[in-house]
Amino acid sequence: MRKTNYSSYWSEVKTRINSKEKNILDYTPKDFLYGRKGPWPQPSPDHPFGESPAVLHLPLREVIDWWIFVGSRYVVTLLLFPFFYIYYMFKKGVEEVSDEEFNKYLNQSMMCKFLSNRFDNEDKEIFSDYLDGDHEYLITDLAPVKVVETFEGIFASPSKTLLVKRNDKFEVVCIYIDDSKEIFTPTDGEGWELAKYFVLQGGAICATLVEHPNLHFPLDSINAITKTALPKEHILFKLIHPHLRFTLQLEKAVLTFKTSLLHTKWWMPYAPYPGPYEGLRELLVCGYKGLKGNDSYCGYKYHRSPQVIHSDYGDYLEAYYVEIKKYVGEILCDIPKGDRAVENWANYISKLVPNFPDGNEIFEEGVLVDTVAYYIWDVTVAHSLDHYSYGEMNIRKVPMRIRHCAPTKGMGKFSRRNMTTVADQMKYKMAQILFFGPTNVTYFYDTDYKFKGEREKRINLDFLENLKRVEARLNEEGINYMPLKEIARSIQY
Repeated sequence: MRKTNYSSYWSEVKTRINSKEKNILDYTPKDFLYGRKGPWPQPSPDHPFGESPAVLHLPLREVIDWWIFVGSRYVVTLLLFPFFYIYYMFKKGVEEVSDEEFNKYLNQSMMCKFLSNRFDNEDKEIFSDYLDGDHEYLITDLAPVKVVETFEGIFASPSKTLLVKRNDKFEVVCIYIDDSKEIFTPTDGEGWELAKYFVLQGGAICATLVEHPNLHFPLDSINAITKTALPKEHILFKLIHPHLRFTLQLEKAVLTFKTSLLHTKWWMPYAPYPGPYEGLRELLVCGYKGLKGNDSYCGYKYHRSPQVIHSDYGDYLEAYYVEIKKYVGEILCDIPKGDRAVENWANYISKLVPNFPDGNEIFEEGVLVDTVAYYIWDVTVAHSLDHYSYGEMNIRKVPMRIRHCAPTKGMGKFSRRNMTTVADQMKYKMAQILFFGPTNVTYFYDTDYKFKGEREKRINLDFLENLKRVEARLNEEGINYMPLKEIARSIQY
């Protein structure tokens, strides 16, 4: 029988306990927000292989907090729907969209995030007669619309819009409508005018259900694991915690409530989409997993820094990211390499969020700062700006439902008045008030991170002042897309 060397064994245990591991071993349940029994991600029930993990089992206090400050607003606002129905009885149909306005929507609203300089083979083939080597081109590809099966009498079509750079600005050259298999230019009269509505409709659908959800749902795993796995007094927890409130219950409501606007039931006065739940849910999959063979939709990755946007919309976002990154770097500069709480946190999340660093990579030069700064930027500035931008759109120029078939060459005059019904517009307006437009409860500009150290408290106050300086600079440059005081502290709508 092998003799156990107990002396060596206990010596090893003592060494481990006296090392940095002691910090993690000494934590008790009371050191954690929910006693180490907090929320945890699981495969999304509707699309376990096509969507990011979901967080469905929440502490009661989070559910109550959301209903008091967010959910109750939805209930009260629903009482407005009869007034909007009456209003749109006198404002029927859609309004004319000038070419200048059309360009502005594609270049200077949240739809600019679809602008891409990656032309796949299909794009090159479709626009072969319009491309030359002397100009710079972008494409707005709204191919995900193909998964939407519309209700009877309602139409939607995938589209591709080609833009060329002239005088340092990108202007629309032509529009390809997939259902028509035709290209339209401003010389095509009514066909061109109708094509613009189909592009704007596709942009509205893809903005709200393909692109924007990637600011929401993939980050739920970070939210839940931060609350559950990081000790409350850890500096990383304190830095992230103010940006976690309201989000998980909101996401659960969108993904699982039978009254979610994704279900688009006829009796819902706030469900504006053109098709049923199944197709709409597939749009989330397109955004998260990407579209095979389409270089404009490559699937979700946690990028750790803002991606290139071919618009000064991206310059606005970058300006705030730089300031957030500087702040995060100052706060986290004393976290030692090998901190077990941070290591565990990163290991847990990296298994669930594509491209999130693991417990080894997180301690490489600059990785922790980039990772945390991106999270804070995502759930505050990036998320809020999308909603603010969409909330400013004229829903009579950016329809969600179109009651006219796709345009054709040489088509006759179409009726803008009959393009949407009163009910269509009432549902759309209610959705804009309830979900699309911003409704803040807590604000980024006055965030108190509850730091205990005097150094961190000073850095916190300096950061808030620096945010004001960023806004002033954006005002001077003429690209202040959203006031600082409209930026939410967390994803709360």
